[in-house]
Amino acid sequence: MAWSGWRVWSAAPSRERNRALRLWISQLGANAKWSKLFFGEHRPALALVDVIALEGMILSYIMAARKVDRAAANAFIPYAAWVAFAAVLNSEIARLNPRENEARRE
Repeated sequence: MAWSGWRVWSAAPSRERNRALRLWISQLGANAKWSKLFFGEHRPALALVDVIALEGMILSYIMAARKVDRAAANAFIPYAAWVAFAAVLNSEIARLNPRENEARRE
């Protein structure tokens, strides 16, 4: 993640570079939020919403970064796959623990 962001940040300034950097920063925030929701607060349903948004940010970053630095974009592909897998696991945990989700609503 850091190497990819550094490569985009090191590229010549442009609108495409700025968009990619905004997406890179956004996905970092969503990643941190997911960890807090899932592990810290034990809120798998909310974490699922976040991880789906995170995956969208990652895919958007890949598309934006590709216009700036193809290697930086390609470096994010394994991360996108990992987050997709995490989303599937998160979904199952939320489905199998409905009481955990209900308890947090009260």
